[in-house]
Amino acid sequence: MTTDIIQMIMNSIIIGASMLSVIFALGVVWRVEKELDISFKLFSCSIISFLMSELVEFFKIESRLSVDFVSIFFKLLFAIFFLFGILTMRDLLRKMDGEKEPNSINDDALKNNPRR
Repeated sequence: MTTDIIQMIMNSIIIGASMLSVIFALGVVWRVEKELDISFKLFSCSIISFLMSELVEFFKIESRLSVDFVSIFFKLLFAIFFLFGILTMRDLLRKMDGEKEPNSINDDALKNNPRR
């Protein structure tokens, strides 16, 4: 009985922290532009997918195959969105460090040569 309570508390903390992460990530999306915006949109989608998988597991009444499939599907979405968010952020940082050339006119702001 004690382990059930501890597990329920831990799951509640995971769900609460995930909800806060969604709020904070969406707050960043409203304040940034271009590739950083895309990266945080992908991170937001990954966090929402993770949250949904945890909610499905938390509220499932019986262990049915369809409920387990939905939970695994949301975890798969989490992994995919998180991976693409990381790759987008990595490309942005490489452009800022000069390791990779900007590939569009809009990326000129990343260079150290401001237009006048």
